[in-house]
Amino acid sequence: MDVCAKCRKTGVGFKRCSVCKQNTYCGAACQAADWKSHKKKCTKLVPIGDVAAKIQTARSAGDWKGMLKWEGRMEELMAVAVSDRDYSLVLLWFKNAHLLVFQANGQEHHGRSCAGLMERRIPILGKLQLFWDQGDEMCRLADVLRSLDNNSEAGTWNQRARDVGAEHGFFSLECTACMGLGKAALAEGRNKEGLALLQNAVVAAGLNEFDDPAYELDALTDLITALFTTGATKEVEPLVLRFHKALKAKKETVGFCVAELNRLLWCARLHEVMCLYTPRWLTPNRI
Repeated sequence: MDVCAKCRKTGVGFKRCSVCKQNTYCGAACQAADWKSHKKKCTKLVPIGDVAAKIQTARSAGDWKGMLKWEGRMEELMAVAVSDRDYSLVLLWFKNAHLLVFQANGQEHHGRSCAGLMERRIPILGKLQLFWDQGDEMCRLADVLRSLDNNSEAGTWNQRARDVGAEHGFFSLECTACMGLGKAALAEGRNKEGLALLQNAVVAAGLNEFDDPAYELDALTDLITALFTTGATKEVEPLVLRFHKALKAKKETVGFCVAELNRLLWCARLHEVMCLYTPRWLTPNRI
């Protein structure tokens, strides 16, 4: 998906500046109108090897976002790639750059560009037999598509990721895919189906091949929130206790982090809400 540097119109097959190969235009009129501004930064083409070297030195979020100025050279980088792994890496570079900008400012054309690059990368990961990476990319693509309100296609990619997980024994993919499908079902009013999918995600989280408590924390957070939303508060008690156990395991594994603080704050809010129901387990000797 190309974006006109002047009018911001999106489309396919736009022409690039013949000198720098960076700016893209929907037509000659926009290119002429933009020349006064563009000529200040229009420079001759940098050798493709130098472009690759600059991209590979990217470390910070600012570096990744700055990579988008080289997007006009992406096909050239792929043309000189010596293997499918390198081809996949080029797509990953630009996908991450678009994703960072999309998450920062919500501009839809960056989200669409990110989704398109993900779709190109997924079959390559399968060809490389990197099946977990392939399924994980499918789940990430589903998240991007939901952010673009393309829920139907997002559900298709979540289901494909679930199939990959089932075929290769990756419970982590089963967990992530079921979380996406479950939240989508709840949003559409299919509460019974959504809760069943989130419960399946919690089971799969406990079996994840990385023994990573983060999967349990994510799945339990979504399930407990859904149970409160649907009024099924009686089912919350054992899940809260399991949540505390997973949180403790995460702290022992990675130490304190911002994500943990967010979960602790969420847990405190949960206790506050539960006080309204005065459950038998909410006593000082049980916490």
